[in-house]
Order: sequence, then C-alpha cells, then structure tokens
Amino acid sequence: MNVGVLVSGTGTNLQALIDRVHGRGGVALVAVASDRPAAPALSRARDAGIATATFARDAFADRPARDAAIADWLRERGVELVVLAGYMQLLDPAFLRAFPERVINVHPALLPAFPGLGAIRQALEYGVKVFGVTVHFVDDGVDSGPVIAQRALELPDAVDAEEIADRLRPIEHELLVGAVRALAAGGVSRDPDHARRVVVGPGTVDPMDAGAQMSSPLAEDMFPAGPRVRRALLSVSDKTGIVEFARGLAELGIELVSTGGTAGDLTDAGLTVRSISDLTGFPEIMDGRVKTLHPKLYAGLLAVRDNPAHNEAAQEHGVEFVDLVCVNLYPFERTAARRGATDDEVIEHVDIGGPTMIRAAAKNHDYAAPVVSPAAYDAVLDELRESDGHLSAGTRESLASEAFAYTARYDTAIARWFQERREDFPSLFVRAFEKVLELPYGENPHQRAAYYEQVGARTHVLSMVSQLGGKPISFNNLLDLDAGRLLLAEFQIPACVIIKHNTPCGVAVGATALDAYQRAVACDPMSAFGGIVCLNRSIDDELAAALSEQFVEVLFARGYDEAALAKLAEKPNTRLLDDRERRVPNLIEPHLRQVVGGLLVQDRDADLEERAEMQVVTERRPTETEWQELSFAWRTCKHVKSNAIVIGADLGTVGIGAGQTSRVDAVRQALEKAGDRARGGVLASDAYFPFADAATLALEAGVTAIIQPGGSMRDHLTVEAVDAAGAAMVFTSRRHFRH
Repeated sequence: MNVGVLVSGTGTNLQALIDRVHGRGGVALVAVASDRPAAPALSRARDAGIATATFARDAFADRPARDAAIADWLRERGVELVVLAGYMQLLDPAFLRAFPERVINVHPALLPAFPGLGAIRQALEYGVKVFGVTVHFVDDGVDSGPVIAQRALELPDAVDAEEIADRLRPIEHELLVGAVRALAAGGVSRDPDHARRVVVGPGTVDPMDAGAQMSSPLAEDMFPAGPRVRRALLSVSDKTGIVEFARGLAELGIELVSTGGTAGDLTDAGLTVRSISDLTGFPEIMDGRVKTLHPKLYAGLLAVRDNPAHNEAAQEHGVEFVDLVCVNLYPFERTAARRGATDDEVIEHVDIGGPTMIRAAAKNHDYAAPVVSPAAYDAVLDELRESDGHLSAGTRESLASEAFAYTARYDTAIARWFQERREDFPSLFVRAFEKVLELPYGENPHQRAAYYEQVGARTHVLSMVSQLGGKPISFNNLLDLDAGRLLLAEFQIPACVIIKHNTPCGVAVGATALDAYQRAVACDPMSAFGGIVCLNRSIDDELAAALSEQFVEVLFARGYDEAALAKLAEKPNTRLLDDRERRVPNLIEPHLRQVVGGLLVQDRDADLEERAEMQVVTERRPTETEWQELSFAWRTCKHVKSNAIVIGADLGTVGIGAGQTSRVDAVRQALEKAGDRARGGVLASDAYFPFADAATLALEAGVTAIIQPGGSMRDHLTVEAVDAAGAAMVFTSRRHFRH
C-alpha cells in the first residue's frame, strides 16, 4: 500500500511511520505534503528519500483549490491511504471523496470528547484526570469520523499541557503505526450496516459506545506486530520458572531450542528440545565458551522478515528464523562480590554469547522478542495464548527496553570491576541503579519520584529494612533517613539522632535508648516535631510510650517488641522502619552528587581525626570530660549542613546552628537554641573561624572548650580570645564541610 502523509509541524508521528512502517509489510511512504514550507517534518521525509511538496494557503484562491491540488499530487504518486500526522488544516469534502474511507487522523484526546485544536488544554480546563489518543477515519466534520483505535492514559496530577503532550506522544506513534499496518493488511474496514462502526479483525469498536471508548482494545492488541512465535531459544543461568515457561511455549506448538544445562533441565522435565548445535550445524566447543556464536543463529535473529533480500539470503544459507529468545546471563555480579573469588573465576563469568543474543533480539524486536526476566514469563505466556501466538508491538518494545537495560547493567558491572582495580576516577564513570520502589511524590507534591539502589553496593539506605506500619515512605523521608543513618553510625553506645530537613536537630548518647531519645528531643523540641527519629537500639514499651507523645514522621530502630508495636499502632501515620542490616557500608565507595548535565564524584568524608592527631593551641588543655564532649560534638558537627556549629553538653547536643551563610550567624543560632545550657558546654565548628568574633560570642555565653580545624590567617586572634576567657581550644587540621 502506498501511503501519503500530510504534516504541519515537527513530524514525530511521521518519523514513527518512517522508522516502523516504511518499506515493511508492503507499505511504502511515497509522498509527504505540508501547508508550511518550513515544517521540520519535510526535512525528515527528504532524509528518508520520500517525495515532498508544499501547498501554502496563500498560494491558492481558496481552501478547495488548495486541497484539490494536494489530492492531484497525491494521486499522481499512487497514494492509496492518506495519513494526517499533525496536519493543522481541515480538508475539503472533495478531497475526502477522492480518497473514500482512506483518510485517517491521530488526535490527542479520547474522541468524541475534546475535538479540534487545543484538545489537551480543553481537557485540562474541564478537569479530567484521564487523557488519551484516538486514531479515526476523517469525515467532513471536526474529528468526528469513526474511531479505529483509542488508548486512555490516567494522569491524575497533570497540570501542564506540554507535559501531557509528551506523555501522549509515544501512544500516538504506536496507535498510528498499528492502524497503518492493519489498514495495509486489510484488517480494518467500515461496517456497511453501521456507518459509525469500524470492523477490526474479529471484533468491533463502536465509537458511540462510551464504555467502549474507554476500554476498547489497544492498538497493539488489535494489530499484532511481527510474526507468530513458532521457534524459541532458551538459554538461562537463573533456572527459576524456566521449565514451566518452556512447557507453556510447547503447549502452543512452539519449537524449543536450547543449550547446555538449560537443555538438560528441559529434557529431564519431559520436554522435546532441539539442540543449538542442530540449529547451527556447529558443535558446542571449548567447554561451552563457544556454542551460540554462529552466523546461522544471528541471521535468524536479525533478519527483517518483510525484506525480500533478507528472505532470499536466509533461504540461500539455510537460516531458520528464531522468534523469541529467553536468555539470562552468567552471575557475574554475584561472583565478583563473593569473598575469596579469584580473578580467573570472576572473568570466567563474563558472558559473551548471552548478551549478544539478547541485543540481537532486542534490536530486531519487531520479529524476535527478547525475554530476560523470569518475572515476565507468565505475562508473555498469557499474551501468546490470548493472541494466537502473537506478541503486540507494545509488549515487544517493552521487552526490548528491559533487555537493553539488562545488558547495560551487566556491562556496567564488568566495566566497574575492571576500573576499580586500576583507578579511582576513571575517564568514563559507569554505575547502574535498579528501582526499588515508586514514591508517592518527590521533594514537592507536583514532582514524580522513585527510589533506586546502586547495583553492586554492599548496602543501601533501605537494605534489610522492613516497614511495619504507617504511610508509604516518601522522597524527603529517604533523604532524611540517609542523613540519620550516617550520623547514627558514628556511635556504638545507645544513641538517638533526630533529623529535620536533612540536618540534625537533636543528637544524644545515653545509658539506654530511652535516655538518648529524651535528651535528643530536649535539644530542640520544636524542631523535633515531625522529624525523623533514628535509634541504634530496639524499642520497648516504655520508649514507645515516650515516642507516642511526639509527632514522628519516621521511626527507625533495630527492632520493636510486641508491646511497643501495639503502642505505636495508635499513631497510624508514623512510618515504622525495622532495621535488620548488620553489614557495614562500603565507605570506600565514592560519594556522588548530580549537577545539571553532570556528576560530581569525591571520596566520602568517612574518617574522623583521632585525638593524637589533634593540637591543643591554648594555654589550658581540655579536661578529660571536655575531651569526651569535644569528641561527641565533633562527630556530630561533621553531619550538620555548613556553616555548621554544634554546642554540646553531657554527650548531647543543646544547640545546633546549621546551613548559615555566615559562621557568626551559625554561632548565634546555636546559642539561641542552647540558651543557658551553653554555659559549661563545648562548641564544634566544621571550619575555621576567620575572625575571633564568633568564638567570642560562644565564650561570653559560657562555652569552656572549642574544637575546630584551624587554618585561618587570624587564628592567633581567636587563640588569644580563648586564652583570655580561660577556655581551651583544639585544632583538628581537617575541615568537614557538608553541602
């Protein structure tokens, strides 16, 4: 079928037709016309070698004259189907009569609702939460022709028309491609007995039925893409579910081809399996290192089935097509992470043939579907059963996307293993991240969000953590939890850390977890309200009762007894997190910060200076008690947003100044929080005092000892002020900024 396309804009729908329909299945795009000479879509057509023409409105006496000229030009090129792909003009009835029931349009709304221009804006103004795309025949009304296909997309929080258009665009591409394929194959027609009804294969879509409009079959279900699956290759390291999957394929009459251990398992299960050597005519050699790397297999995977030249080559060389590839890879990550694994063992688990098969099938997913996850087996089988052995275009594209992500993760793990043996800051920094959970929203309710763990990391912020109650964990909760866990790891004795807006507002150690919590809250009860409470001990009923008196967003602890859980259940909104992680995080792992278009990579600020490395710079040395207080304050200060000041007393914070642009302001903030509790306390500063003024404020409030990095040109002024007050001061010689 020769197809002509009318365009007005950028041409993304045209590009989808060029990429997925043109030159396939007997479909050829032979003409692209526009009402706008500068339409970018025309360049796309010319790049694909398709004839183009412009029919500007002001070049003709009226619209009928222009449309007649377009019709003549299309007929001269043998056009049988006209597709409106973002064409922003109504067509004259005479044009439609020239191509009876052979003009279709794609529209960004669920017709008959919101026809015409500005459909998405209309939908937003009306307050709908479900948007969608319609492909329909064109008649002499405004988007009123019979519907061929529709798909709905629920966007309950959408407020921006441009964002909605971006979300709908892939659906437009898919539905339009499916419609053209189906029309070319004779699979779509008008019902002669019902002018408003379209017959699609064995069923119908009635556009006048409101229920059918919202639930009509998706384009990929109506228009199966690619061939019927007749042959499947199965070669897996993870054998989970493979026998059941293979049995389901066999029951559909699909031939099973397999390799090595997979073939053995399937044969033992009573299934008929053809060996890969029989398919390729070449034996498995070199201890299985070479078994699938053969032109006959890859020609069978990569052949474009509706390309006559590819079919002729396949016949000439005895190539058999493979329609589905089920492959997962040698467990490289598990082997590399195993204690005591030798280099030879790790390298032997670098899979070569598996990724190559997966990538070949994913590239040619219109004809060879890749399945890499046991979690997909049931869904793939269900669709094959329901569609007479076919997989939809949407399913194939989804499987290809998953396949490329899977091999990318695999290659990333290998590259990272080699890089970390040689250099800390390689020229190409590669990491992979796997989604752990969807989050209700991001930093603000209008932002979408998800949490990903880094592949290969020993631990992550939610590893071995169970949620026992409360609302779903949020984006901000996780940011705060990360800050809390890192600070909590500084202490071995019972400790409590309270985080608010990603910075500590109360920290204390104590004889018991209850003691530590009560003293942490006392630091700044107002800020602790609605905070994240992290404890490194379990929670009993007494501590639970104390916690219940305060509004806590997230409670993180190493276990809860039954009475505690019962008490905390009275606060149904509090997220209860049970920490069972006992592994130590790999602090050699670099710290990553994303910036616009890039990534900052640095060593973690994991170490803390020992007392022996510090220098007492005043006449009076700290007492032993003061040394303990200074150590506690210094450990805490490292985790406070800069400029950071911590005032401590009795191994707890009494005042924290965080995130100030002036160190003097940070001291003032900490002193205001501390009040009279600053007297006899100690002060920690994450960086040096550029002048003596900030230290003087603390000394006047009764602080008796100070710890700071030192390094200012005016250090001597600060030392003189501390000596004059009879206090002590220690230089650590290392700054601990945190931004």
